[in-house]
Amino acid sequence: MATPAEQIAQLEAAIAGLEAQRAALGEAVAAAALAPLHRQLAELRRSLSSESGLASPSFEGERKVVTIMFADISGFTAMSEKMDPEQVRGLMNACFDDLVPAIHKYDGTVNKFIGDEIMALFGAPAAHENDAERALRAALEMTARLRDFNARHGTDLGLHFGINTGLVIAGAIGAQQQQQYDVMGDAVNVASRLEGESERGEIFVGPDTYRLTSALFEFEPLPPVRVKGKSEPMPIYKLLREKARPGQVRGLPGLEAGMVGRNAELAALLRAGEALAAGRGGAFAILGEAGLGKSRLITEWKSAAEKSPTSSTRLLSFVEGRCLSYGRGLVYHLVVDLLKSLLNMPTAAEAAELDAALRALTESLGVEGYAFLAHLLSLPLSDEAQQQMAALDPQALQARTLVALGVLLGARASRGPLVCILDDLQWADPASIELLIELLPLTRLSPVLFCALSRPDRDQPGWRWVTAARESLGERYTEITLGPLSERESRQLVANLLEIESLPAHVQQAILQRAEGNPFFVEEVIRMLIDRGSLARRDGRWVALKTVENVDVPDTLHGLLMARIDHLPEEARHALRVAAVIGRRFSAKILEQVAGQ
Repeated sequence: MATPAEQIAQLEAAIAGLEAQRAALGEAVAAAALAPLHRQLAELRRSLSSESGLASPSFEGERKVVTIMFADISGFTAMSEKMDPEQVRGLMNACFDDLVPAIHKYDGTVNKFIGDEIMALFGAPAAHENDAERALRAALEMTARLRDFNARHGTDLGLHFGINTGLVIAGAIGAQQQQQYDVMGDAVNVASRLEGESERGEIFVGPDTYRLTSALFEFEPLPPVRVKGKSEPMPIYKLLREKARPGQVRGLPGLEAGMVGRNAELAALLRAGEALAAGRGGAFAILGEAGLGKSRLITEWKSAAEKSPTSSTRLLSFVEGRCLSYGRGLVYHLVVDLLKSLLNMPTAAEAAELDAALRALTESLGVEGYAFLAHLLSLPLSDEAQQQMAALDPQALQARTLVALGVLLGARASRGPLVCILDDLQWADPASIELLIELLPLTRLSPVLFCALSRPDRDQPGWRWVTAARESLGERYTEITLGPLSERESRQLVANLLEIESLPAHVQQAILQRAEGNPFFVEEVIRMLIDRGSLARRDGRWVALKTVENVDVPDTLHGLLMARIDHLPEEARHALRVAAVIGRRFSAKILEQVAGQ
């Protein structure tokens, strides 16, 4: 294994080689290829300057669950027969310039260009908890961008994709003096095969990608294909479009259990709802790591409010804005989603539908400011309205938009108490947070309750809203922090989900040890055991069909866990790697001794 200094030299050589091809590749394409190399070079230099003596894990060789995309552009060969090679090269680079930003938008990495084909990675070098979803969204956007490119340039180019998710080895590959970051494994070969099977305009995905995203997108099942190295034909799916009303990615379809261990927290929400029904607005924050039940609490609250013996509580209206994990760069995306919910429109609603719903609501409430709200939703505006917007500087436009949204929420709340759910606030964009902080005083004037669900990520923009609500609302602000379930509560959850008391003790213990009190983890471990055929329903009861000794981390959790690990400082990642070798339980002194060697 090369030392950090040697790896720095190798990275610098690889960067220099790409820089020499910048003119040929085009500015955007070269930047896409160079970005991950520069990130890893910076990590190595930080590591070396802190005298840690550790190599960057992204170049050591890691086992990662990654989504691989192969995107092939068709039509250049036919063009090359009619055009000068220099013109073809220019068009190809211009096309890459248009397509590559769609990959970057979803935090994908361009791994390499192979002729007129792009290989991109989602989940390496840095993982995210929804890399499969990001890859499919990028593919749909690349398809749309190519249509625009064809219209602008008078070309007839096409795209077809192969996308697959699976375990790979990611790290430095190549000769000792010429290595580059790459991924290897069966998952890569399958993605390449899927791209080869697809035709112009088609996006083919493998079974694991489908399983991870089927709640979010519409697919067409295709006849299975034979893949080298696999004994049975592999099912494949053609991606059609995003679902108008996406389903829940988490949870176990067909298995439901009553909420366990959150009675005090639910009671606090019910009290906030009663206060709101009495005309007292405010703010509420539910904090906790992923999978601890923040969204489940809201579901239980809504259900309890509908069944409340108090008629005013039953009149609570809930609207919800959801943050996107890739949305920090999408200006106002949280506020836009909240506004669409207020209009009772799905996220993917067409512009004409949104426009009609916005006009109907503003007119029925007698609210002015339609143009500013329409601008916020990126709806087409009249010439007069466009001139009005153009005449305002950004600060004035933001102020007028804030007033329009505040008046709309206040007018809507006058018809009945309004709860505004702000889900996954840790992913909010800064512009939305600024506007939502400015809206907090509305809770003193109208029966509006802002309820934020967030992980305790204090370095993210969303945490500013939590701090502002604490400081400005006083007793009108309530905050609860969720912790893991106790062992007794976890056992109860397993029993509730599987409706069985005779589940073998070793199976139950395996589930509990792996989940460690996280309700989502409990569900995903059970899902994995069902998918593997270890648990099955027989004669109305759940039984263990196979011996369950060691329970792996489900692949649905790999992204979630690796996303947290990949964004830790290098010293912390090194400590985790050492700790994983020592075992599940150990003293801090042992870790210090081993890590210091």
